[in-house]
Order: sequence, then C-alpha cells, then structure tokens
Amino acid sequence: MYRTTGAGEAPHPPALMCMVTLLQGYVGASDAEAVELSVVDLRWQMVLGCLGAATPPFSQGGLQAFRERMVAHEMDRMLLERTVALVRSGAMTEGERRAVSKALRVAIDSRPLAGAGRVEDTINLLGHAARSIVRVVSKITERPPEEICRKAGIPLLLAPSIKAGLDLDWSDPKQKAAAIQILERQVSSLQQWVDRHLDDVVEQPLRIYLEAVTQVRDQDLETAEDGTVRIRQGVAPDRRVSIEDAEMRHGRKSRSKRFDGYKEHIARDLDLPVIVACAVTPANRPEEEGAAPIAKDVQHQGLRLDELHIDRAYVNSPVVDDVIRAGGQVFSKP
Repeated sequence: MYRTTGAGEAPHPPALMCMVTLLQGYVGASDAEAVELSVVDLRWQMVLGCLGAATPPFSQGGLQAFRERMVAHEMDRMLLERTVALVRSGAMTEGERRAVSKALRVAIDSRPLAGAGRVEDTINLLGHAARSIVRVVSKITERPPEEICRKAGIPLLLAPSIKAGLDLDWSDPKQKAAAIQILERQVSSLQQWVDRHLDDVVEQPLRIYLEAVTQVRDQDLETAEDGTVRIRQGVAPDRRVSIEDAEMRHGRKSRSKRFDGYKEHIARDLDLPVIVACAVTPANRPEEEGAAPIAKDVQHQGLRLDELHIDRAYVNSPVVDDVIRAGGQVFSKP
C-alpha cells in the first residue's frame, strides 16, 4: 500500500490507522468523531498506544486517505476475509474450538447508506459543475477565476451563489423559467470557451465536470416548441443528484421515506457472530442486484451458500436459483 506515498502531510503509521478503522467499526464513529475520541477517551488512547496525548495522533483527512488507499489495494476485502477466518477458527469466540462447515446458513438484508456528496436541484447542479470547471481552468491557466468567468461569458459565477447572482423572485413561475434559460445560456458559453481555448488539455478532472454538465442538461432540461429551454416534466430514469459523487441516487425505504446515496447489503452468518460479505449499490437499484457480489465474495473465501434467508426483494436474484440448483434451501417469508 505504501510503495509510493507522494508529497503531503507527515505519514501516519499504517498499523495505527488500521486500528482506528477497527475502532470506528466497533463503536460506529465518524471520521471527525474518531479524531476527537483519540484525545478525549482514555480507552481509545490505550488501544492506540498514545496515552496522555494532547493532540490527535492522526487527522481526519489522513484517515480518509488511508481508507481510500485500502480500497485501492483491496485491503478492505483482506480485512473482512481475515476477520471471518478468525471467527470461524474459534480464535475470537468463547468456548472450545470446533470444526465448522464450508456450507453457510446466511441471512442477507439491506439498509440505506447515506452518500457523501451534496444533493442539489437542477440550477445548483449546473452552477456547481460550472464553478468546478472554472476552478480547474484557473489552475491550468494560472489565471484568476474572476477573469475566466468574464472571458467565458458566465458572470453568474461572480456572485456568492448561482441563485444570488440570478436575483429573481423564485415564487414567480415566469422569472424561474427565465432563470433556467439565463443559466443554461451562460453554462453553454463556458463550455464553448473551454472547447476553443483548452481543446488540447481537456483531461481529468476537467473532463469529469464537462461531462457532468452534459449529463445534468440531458436529464433535467428540455427544449419547448418555441425553442426555449425549461425544466423537464417528470424525473429522468437514473437521475444524477450530486456533482461530487456521480453514483449517488435517490432511493426509497418506503413510499413516504426517501434517502440519498446507496444501499448497503449485508450477509450475516446465522451460526457464527460474523458478517461474511457485504456490497454497496446505488440507492435506486433493486435489492436483488446486491446479492450477486455477495455470493461472489463468499465463493472467493472458499465457502458456499447452502441456506439463504432473504426478504422478497431478493427473490429475483440469480443467486436464489444457484442455491436451489446446488441442493440448498431458500427461505423468504412474505
């Protein structure tokens, strides 16, 4: 994981960061809470080997970077698989060690997982993407963002926010419709300016935001018969809701309860106190799609699903047919 660390803040010992990750999972702490607990909670200090520390032994950004590095090198999978192996060996549970079968009795269920990106309406999505384009262009050209806004024909970005720059009565439908046209025209002007002046250097991350503008325009806007641009009627399938987190989606736990982000799928061993696999899908995807990656991870550990307990949302998954075909049982209560 640490062949090339690059420049940045002083490195943190990987063993320390891994222990923090385990503690976070144990108590359900956020990154910010973990930093605070490392200073105010003597139990955390004892486990982390920093008793009496007056300042945190790691930063919130360092913890996020460590987790991203773990995922990039598939060490998150290693952490889970080693934990499962230790539990199955009896090393982490009370009582005598006993032989355990490779055929598992597993329950799978899902729960909402909040995304980290900001959820915005159409106007703010376009404004957020445009502002990010200007920021990246400013860095590439070494010119002030204000100069780029003026030259690219998007003065709206000179205001503290897009809606403040439009300065309209948002309760008036006609003014709101006019605002969409003004914003769309200025964002198009920015795109054309970038195409003319930076055609040779349109790379990541600039390309990400240019594609985001196109995606938001296609999903949220439409052209009326008179040629004016307006908000599309209805919600586009697979609608993007955040600029910084492109995979976040609107999801529903019930007809009245909506959440933004993802669905977290968990497979729990019914005979041993351990989660054997997990998966994450966008919030708008059906539950059945979370079962396949879980089954793949279980197989990767040399185990197999022999008895599957699910709710009806998972019934259409191919995993159900695979378990039955292999002579296993599936329980799904209505």
